[in-house]
Amino acid sequence: MNIKPTIYLILSVVILIMTFFAIFQSFETIQFIGFETEAIWIPIWIAVVLLPILNVYEIAINTSDYNKYYWIALICNIITILFIIRHFKIQLINW
Repeated sequence: MNIKPTIYLILSVVILIMTFFAIFQSFETIQFIGFETEAIWIPIWIAVVLLPILNVYEIAINTSDYNKYYWIALICNIITILFIIRHFKIQLINW
């Protein structure tokens, strides 16, 4: 049995839970690359960029394999991205 889909799913769920903690709790503020942010947001931002790319890559490569874990992890990643967009009030389209 391949353990990689389970690891991606667990990482995606952990990042989703970390996002909820980051939204509802306050953490230590640090200066990172010229702007102030809470320390918990740095690994969340890194994971939000990398995990969806890795999940889409694995879905595209493993077409013959049954990959429901990758799809569930990708849905968790999209939910995390939506919560981050909502929390930081990022406007993707200005109308």
